[in-house]
Amino acid sequence: MANDSKSTQVHKLFLKISKQNKHKEFYNYLKTTKIINIDSRLNKDISLQFFIIKTIIGQQVSVSAARSIWKKVEIFLENKNNNISLKALANCGLSRPKAKYIHGVINNEELQLTSKRTLQTMQDQELSEFFLKIKGIGPWTLGIIKMFYLGHSDTYLSGDLGVKKGALYFFKDSKYMGEDYSPYKTYLCLYLWQSLSTNLD
Repeated sequence: MANDSKSTQVHKLFLKISKQNKHKEFYNYLKTTKIINIDSRLNKDISLQFFIIKTIIGQQVSVSAARSIWKKVEIFLENKNNNISLKALANCGLSRPKAKYIHGVINNEELQLTSKRTLQTMQDQELSEFFLKIKGIGPWTLGIIKMFYLGHSDTYLSGDLGVKKGALYFFKDSKYMGEDYSPYKTYLCLYLWQSLSTNLD
């Protein structure tokens, strides 16, 4: 089905599920918020290494700070004449730990040789084994890779502060894992993130 059609169907399904499960606040939110199209949020034209680097930069910093640093790092990395040292990466605004992580990602031959198509054939356990051995990639970063690089529709970021805040408000449980909304937990995370702009109590 077309992605717009899928987004609409997921939204209708979420309305039904939230009503059945008496998630009243979430149901009311879904009735008034705009429908989320996940396809528009996928990074389709970026390499795996650049996606990972961009995601590492975004760890525990504001969106605006991450965007600014990523722009500097991207320009630096695209200049093939640059010597990619830890010091040079730090000069782009990266902390020393993040500079080390990114330096490792840049020099990781396995990442260079692995295609998106290959990753998309892997099961969750295989993806965990592939990515979590790489320094700088934890469960949150892996979840972001699965959501926005591989396009998985059933990934839930239980460790994300925004997701926890939304889950606490709508489901009265900060440890909620979203199983009621499977196999579309990625959409659930996106709606929870989107709800943060409505000034949840």
